[in-house]
Amino acid sequence: MNNSILLYPIFLPLLAGLVCLLIPTKWVKESLSVLVTLATFLLSISIFLRGELIFVRPWLPLEGFQFTLRSYHFSSLILVFITLFGFLISLYSVRFMAGKPRLREYYAYLLWTIGASSGAVLSNSFVVFLLFWGSMAVLLYGLLSLGSYRIATKGLITMGVGDFCLLLGILLLYRISGTFQINEILRIPIEGGISVSAFLLLTIGAMAKIGSIPFQRWIPEASEEVPIPVMAFLPASLDKLLGIYLLSRISLDLFALGANSAVSVLLMIIGSFTIVVAALMALTQSSMKSLLAYLNICAAGYLMVGLATGNPVGIGGGLFYLLNTAIWTSCLFMVAGSVESQIHTTHFGLSGGLAKIMPITFVCCLIAGLSLSGIPPLNGFFSKWMIYQGIIEGGKAGGGGGLWIIWLLAAMFGSVLTLASFMKLTYATFLGTSSKAEVQDAKPQSKEVGLSMLIPMVGLASLCVIFGILAYKIPLGLFISGAVPQMPPAGDWMGWWQPGLVTMLIILGFVVGAIIYGLSKVSVIREDDSYIGGEVATPRMKVSGINFYDTVKNFAGLKGIYGLADKGKLDLSQRGMALSRGIAAVLLGLDRLVDSIWSSLAGFVLLLGRAGGFLHTGILHSYLAWYLLGIIVLLLVFL
Repeated sequence: MNNSILLYPIFLPLLAGLVCLLIPTKWVKESLSVLVTLATFLLSISIFLRGELIFVRPWLPLEGFQFTLRSYHFSSLILVFITLFGFLISLYSVRFMAGKPRLREYYAYLLWTIGASSGAVLSNSFVVFLLFWGSMAVLLYGLLSLGSYRIATKGLITMGVGDFCLLLGILLLYRISGTFQINEILRIPIEGGISVSAFLLLTIGAMAKIGSIPFQRWIPEASEEVPIPVMAFLPASLDKLLGIYLLSRISLDLFALGANSAVSVLLMIIGSFTIVVAALMALTQSSMKSLLAYLNICAAGYLMVGLATGNPVGIGGGLFYLLNTAIWTSCLFMVAGSVESQIHTTHFGLSGGLAKIMPITFVCCLIAGLSLSGIPPLNGFFSKWMIYQGIIEGGKAGGGGGLWIIWLLAAMFGSVLTLASFMKLTYATFLGTSSKAEVQDAKPQSKEVGLSMLIPMVGLASLCVIFGILAYKIPLGLFISGAVPQMPPAGDWMGWWQPGLVTMLIILGFVVGAIIYGLSKVSVIREDDSYIGGEVATPRMKVSGINFYDTVKNFAGLKGIYGLADKGKLDLSQRGMALSRGIAAVLLGLDRLVDSIWSSLAGFVLLLGRAGGFLHTGILHSYLAWYLLGIIVLLLVFL
């Protein structure tokens, strides 16, 4: 078996990206991107099927510094989904990005990001890992700069903070273990200052990647200015997959995270806070893209809560949920891109009534949104149920002081808010009325997007259904159980839940409903305009999708939070920049003070020198007299 196959998912996209950057010929970069990402995806499947592989080559002339790659069940699984999303985004971009500026840079950055991400998940040395992981921050800047250099700078600073913490954590981990080889570090107890610091620093690096609070602010801002394929690829899918990988390695392999420990409680607090705050912010957004950005942040909280349970069911649920998040959020961002490509906006006040115009896009949005909201029998329900069960199991184990009830309520409340946000999105975009004349006057079926944009959306929506109905066999049986070997059989914790049976009952319910509806159409029905209290509804009486939940902003305790958020007061990067400017001003003042002191001292010394110069007459007798006077002074002092 030739283990050099591990090099292909890394260097094939890197070389293809260089070709895309150098060759300006039309359609070459698009075709090359699609073909290379498809080939990389197929290679990743081959790697996944081969089991554990290790590739080692001498690299730096130092002991322990080798170019080491390793694929095992979990890393190759993440690799498969990285390359899958890379292929789908490349295919989607063929139509969406056509005619956009800086296309050569876009496809080069896209392919390089796939290669760097593949290198990060396959790295078996922290030195190699940091090389690929750090390069992704630079590539993130390149992709975000396609929309806004300001947002690109903010994203780079945020990732830079996370990567710096990650570097410090790795150095502390090396001090504890004495090695940079990842597979040689086995479940270090989180005891003492060094191990706790290493765990927290590594976790901060992963939190920055998945967009958890307080590293989230750049995502909603980027959603409004950056091309949608970039959003669907990076914060929606790729960053989530890489965050899954790193947090899982930290919690399952590198450290022994105990249930209800102080560290796990801290993660629970951060995760629960992220869920509730992000879901509340999503409720009041006026654009489909910004709403999806906040729901994407909310998902990071569920992963942290799942991992913090410390038991296999909760950890598996967190991994499954974030994997699902990459699927449905990427699908929903593609839906937003399809809407934007047709009516040139995703603002809720201008994009209503699209269900009859874009039926396939609407169905994909409906499936992905219901999955996101945790509606059975789709994949979101199953993964959220695992997280709930993990929280309950952690509570039964004791030691948390009853706090598990708070974590459970926060997770369930976040799910309710997510469903409410999706209802707003669906109504405002597809079911309501639009003020845009081209949408109102459009004929059914006249505005659907092309196949290159439909295929990725339909494929991801299909995964939402398949991963829900066949949850036991495919996601749990093939993927999650390998990542969490201690996972008990599903029958031990899922009770009577049978996705297949529930699906059949739901289909039966739809069939019966359709029959009843069909029979009701036999009789003559008189249709009339809707009216309220005997009056015909006027445009003023109609509910706008923008104002669905505006009253939430006036709730006691929330009004202040929303006000601070609207002013950017909760933006960590802005607070950090303000703090940096304050520190810089203080340091500048100290520098000027020290400089003035030294200048004054230099002037004083110069003055003394000039005064002493009068004593240097050049006469030998004078020098001998000063010499004798100095000796007398010394004798008086020391004798």
